[in-house]
Order: sequence, then C-alpha cells, then structure tokens
Amino acid sequence: MSQSVNGLVYATDIATEIPHYSKLAQIKNPPPTGLIVFLDVNENKIMDDEFGIPVEVDDWYGYGYWWDVPGNRHNQGCSLSFADGHVEHWRWKVPMSVTVPRGEEQPVADNQWDDYNRMEAGFLQNFNY
Repeated sequence: MSQSVNGLVYATDIATEIPHYSKLAQIKNPPPTGLIVFLDVNENKIMDDEFGIPVEVDDWYGYGYWWDVPGNRHNQGCSLSFADGHVEHWRWKVPMSVTVPRGEEQPVADNQWDDYNRMEAGFLQNFNY
C-alpha cells in the first residue's frame, strides 16, 4: 500500500514527516484518479507493507532514490490501483531491477527518470491539502 494512504501511522516519531492522507475527503493533490493506493513491489525490495517514494517538493531527503522499487514481474510492469477504484497496468521503459542490498535506497538510473517521475506523480506531494 502507498505511504500516501495513512502513511507511517505506527512510527510516531516520523509519521508527521511523511505526507499522507488520512481521509478520503482530503485527497486533492494528486486527485483520487491519480493517487496510487496499491501496487506490486519488486520481490527483492520488500521490507514492509508500504510502498514509499520520496517526492521533490519540500526538499525531501532521498529524492532521486527508490525507497521501494516497483514490481517488474508482469510483462516488465505492474498493476496499480488508484483512490477512485480504477486499476491500470504500467509497463516500465526500462526493467526495474534491484541493484542494492535490501533496506538500502537505490539511486534512480539515468534511463529510469521517466518511470520515476510517473510514479512520483501518484503520491501526495505535500501537506497543503
């Protein structure tokens, strides 16, 4: 599940730093049609039950890194569900392979920026609801 949906509510010390929606009525940026809720995580990167990606807004630490790498098992892509209930299958322009040990941030490869930016657009960008 996306960190943008209820965020790290169990991690009280950093929960307020991870932008997330707690109520459906709050979803504005991106709108429900663009907010990623569920997606497939690369099997070599699974750490917990959330999928996170740093966003460029607000000078997030880690921008330009995959915290979690999306799945690549289904025809070089994965299926994503959105807050309005629809599902899309996204094919990646380049294979999503894991190049770092589990638990470490993986730099976005030069040829992955289109896929990274597409993913980033599906996450809450800031706390200004």
